[in-house]
Parts: sequence; structure tokens; C-alpha cells
Amino acid sequence: MFRSKPLAYQSAKAVLEYISFEKRKHFYAMCPAIRKMEEILPYHLELVSLWSMAQDHIITGIDSFGFSFWDNEGNQIRMNNHSKRKFVDQFTCLGPEQAVEKFFLYNLNREGTRIKNVELNVSVSRFFFMLIYENFQKAPEFISKCIPIAIKKLSVERTAAWFPTNIPIENVEVDTTLREDALKIPKHVTVRIPVYVATRINAEIVSEWNCESIEIDSPMQSEVIAYYCNKVSKRTDRPIGSKLMARHSLPVKFVHDILYSKMNARKTMLNGR
Repeated sequence: MFRSKPLAYQSAKAVLEYISFEKRKHFYAMCPAIRKMEEILPYHLELVSLWSMAQDHIITGIDSFGFSFWDNEGNQIRMNNHSKRKFVDQFTCLGPEQAVEKFFLYNLNREGTRIKNVELNVSVSRFFFMLIYENFQKAPEFISKCIPIAIKKLSVERTAAWFPTNIPIENVEVDTTLREDALKIPKHVTVRIPVYVATRINAEIVSEWNCESIEIDSPMQSEVIAYYCNKVSKRTDRPIGSKLMARHSLPVKFVHDILYSKMNARKTMLNGR
């Protein structure tokens, strides 16, 4: 009976890089020989999430694993394996923010890392959300320390924190309008501002985004839409065929009338309409 030969270094490297986060950590624990290799190889992940409940309570997830960092009579970490419904609690000498920073940078600060979905969320009650929305909640600062990574879809709620990226993000979902490099060049951007927040769409900022499509899932006034159209009309670097979709309750005639008066343009009618 032939003995199986061990994988060559390059073969082992190729296999290890593309297997799941869970299996890689399993091999890391079981096979000391591959640990140095595993520690430098990039990950190809389905989902990375980060919820900052408070400064002393941060929850994060990587694929099927969930990690909670909190301070409750001592700094603690809980690791949940959702696929096997098991968890482990452990005390640590680091505070919650320092512990999650060390954990994130160790796993994500690897050149070539690719993530399909990233979710960033600062969870607060609705009452406090309304009070602090204008200035945003601070997400852990370590996010900006990560090396640029590739993200396919990014969802951001109640925070202005962003992961550095090395290629344009395909889809971005945000709950406000702000100036951020990652928002200027993705293919698609969706903006959803909660109805109980006084903040409105900033048309000047939106006009700076070079997206194939922008969806504003919040009401926009005729004046704001007209302002956006006026700003965009003066740019020459917009992608051909780019479009803006927004919720507008009034007839589009109001927008046409505003553009006609503001831009000193000639109004052309088609079939009397």
C-alpha cells in the first residue's frame, strides 16, 4: 500500500489560502507544521461584521464564527461557533477595544485578503441615535489601521468608519451622505436615511459620486433633485449611462420648472407633454 506524499509548499499554500476560516483555524490548531504559513496567507471570506454596542462591548463575526469582547467584572472574550452551536468563554488582560483590535489586525492585515460582505454598525437605542446621529458614533479606530483589502459589498450604519480598500467596492449601502473616497467610485450606492432622523440628502455630496447607479431610498424634494441635476450637468467625468433613482412624491414637472428657471435653459416639449 502506497503512503500518501505530503503536499509541496506551493500546493499546500494554494489549498490553505482558499479554504474556509473555520477549517484554517482547525488545521492551525491540529498541524503545527503549517502555522507559520497560515499566519501570513490572506483570507477569502464570505462575511465580516462589526457591531460596536458600547466602548466596553464589541461584537464581531467572521463567517460562521462570532466573537464578543466585553468588560464585566474583568475583560472577557466569548467565541461562538454558530455552525456547531458551541461557545467558549475566556478572560483576557486586554480591554474590549484593544482585544478586538489585536484580533482583527491579526486576521485581516494580510495582503490579498478578499471579503464578499462587510457590515459595520454602531448599535444604540433609537432615542440616543436621534441625539448623536449628526456626529456619528465612533467605531473602533483600528479599522483605519488595516491594510487595504478587497470588499465586494459594504453596509455601514450609524458610523463614519471605513475599511481601507484597494479596488472599487461593487455595492455600498449607507444611512447618510458623506464625503468618503470609497463612496466616489463604487458601481452602486444605496442611501437609506431613517424617517425619524432630521438629516436630509446632501445633493452636493451625492453629485460628486462617480457611480453607475445611485438609489436614494428616502424622500427628496424637487429643489434638491434639481440642484443635483444642475451640479452633475457641469461635470465631464461622469460614467456614461449613470443614473439616480429617488423617492419623489410630486410630478416631475416641478423639477423641470426649477431646472428651467435656475439654468436659464430652453424647455423642449415632446408631443405636447
